Amino acid sequence: MFIFCLLILFFLNINPILASERNLFGLHLTQSADIFSAKEIINSSGGDWGYITIVIRTDQLDKNIWQSFFDNCRKYHLIPIIRLATIMENSTWKIPTPADIDHLATLLSSLNWPVQPKYIIPFNEVNHAKEWGNSIDVKNFVDIFIYTAEKFKNYDSNFFILSSPFDLAAPEKLPQTKSAKNFYQEIYQYNSRYFDLIDGLASHSYPNHGFIGSPEDNGQTSIRGYEWELDYLKYLGVNKTYPVFITETGWPHREGVTKNNDYYSLKTSADFLQKAFEIWEKDEKVVAVTPFTYNYSQAPFDHFSWLDPDGKLYPEYQSFVDLPKKQNHPQQTTQFQILKINLPLIIFSQNEQNGSFELKNTGQSIWGETNFCLNPQSSDNIESTPICTGSNYIYPGKIAKIPFNFTIKYYLETSYLGWKDTPQYEIKSLSPTSTIYQPKDNLWTRFKTWLKEFMS
Repeated sequence: MFIFCLLILFFLNINPILASERNLFGLHLTQSADIFSAKEIINSSGGDWGYITIVIRTDQLDKNIWQSFFDNCRKYHLIPIIRLATIMENSTWKIPTPADIDHLATLLSSLNWPVQPKYIIPFNEVNHAKEWGNSIDVKNFVDIFIYTAEKFKNYDSNFFILSSPFDLAAPEKLPQTKSAKNFYQEIYQYNSRYFDLIDGLASHSYPNHGFIGSPEDNGQTSIRGYEWELDYLKYLGVNKTYPVFITETGWPHREGVTKNNDYYSLKTSADFLQKAFEIWEKDEKVVAVTPFTYNYSQAPFDHFSWLDPDGKLYPEYQSFVDLPKKQNHPQQTTQFQILKINLPLIIFSQNEQNGSFELKNTGQSIWGETNFCLNPQSSDNIESTPICTGSNYIYPGKIAKIPFNFTIKYYLETSYLGWKDTPQYEIKSLSPTSTIYQPKDNLWTRFKTWLKEFMS
């Protein structure tokens, strides 16, 4: 038998992820296990390939855990947005070092992501000192951000780098906070290359101040805060156009570990958020919205949680399950490795013969869910069937044995079997007048291999 270690890539012509007929709905998760219940909300009522935002920390870099999470994203049709974080030290987030970024990039580039592109958010609300080593340091942040963007892009150009989202309501109150306006301005003055390296805007467009704004509000501290960000960047001189990913938003509710009457009732909070989605859906710039947060029923985010302390969805959020949703059609690579081709030891002309391929799925798509078929590209005298998985689901990492049939119709000096993106497998006749053929390799070696497999 032929054994190969040949990797072959081919890409399907699928609608881009930023299609106008889009599903922008998603959720912000605090733990990977929440995917199993969140999927029932995100892709409910006709939705497909909604979004998940989740944080990866430098002390949570288990490759098996994250590959399992990505595999579940693929299985349940969820597009991950990964926010990079370090660890907490003295109640503040540690400033990332180049080594931290190297570890994050090495891990995330080694995983089989479910779709293209691969969305990355470096860091979070760094206009708060507690989010950056208890300091407001624009220059240090920009330097680390640029290092991060370049590191990920050097690993894979399919990494899609989002901006680091700011707290748009934070005042200019050093040393604790810096306003988003001044932070953006100082980034531009220090190194405007920051804006060249980002592919999209990650925005925390909350209904501020105090999370009690109205869906109809406009301006920097509203659910349309991203519009202010885009306009202000243009004012600064940034000419690049960015798609928008609202990775945090939403109205907190009174219910929690203790009641907080500064917030709205669950019903009002849910109703306001649904009205906000109606507004965002009309804006073609908005690609994804992942309200904060799906499951955090303890302080300090219990008033934002969609799940109660028993892990059940608050009934008021059932409206989002029932909300009609659209479908995304993300790009996925289809890639395979040829492990073996099985051909008869003796091939007779004018007779239909049987063979099979053993292929390993090394791409992003699930064969059978997407069309996997390799059309014949054999010599003119050979008629063969395509290599297709049919309706059987073959997940990445799994092996499929796919049968095919072929017939040698007449003699040619050079005859070969082949399919799109496979090698050519030469078939030779015993003589120009013979109707008996055999694959062009060592017959004795093939016989011993066949005998060994037969006996086992």
